[in-house]
Amino acid sequence: MRSHVRCALTGVLLFSFTAAQAQTTHDMQGMQHDMQGMHDMSQHQAMQPQVYQSQGVVKKVSAHSVSIAHTAIPALNWPPMTMQFARPQGSALPAVKPGDKVSFTFVQRDDGYQLVSLTPQA
Repeated sequence: MRSHVRCALTGVLLFSFTAAQAQTTHDMQGMQHDMQGMHDMSQHQAMQPQVYQSQGVVKKVSAHSVSIAHTAIPALNWPPMTMQFARPQGSALPAVKPGDKVSFTFVQRDDGYQLVSLTPQA
């Protein structure tokens, strides 16, 4: 009688372990899929350059760039300074002239810094 109980108990435990293992494996497959999605998302985000924002005063305007005396940019640990920013290709910016106060966003490119937006301030 004891051997039948042991055999039955062993069978129940073995079945329980197998079912639990199958459930864990099934759950892990879902996690792998979810993690793959997160990996793809981080690669996509890595392709997007960081956009920085500041305010300043326009010093010089040319066909290809705008020089701006900007406020400190804490995200880059930059003090206030005057810099030349490339105009975005194929994108029109509002007309500005030296002395205009502006708010602007920019990105870092391999060849320097490029404006993303430029908004005259009142």
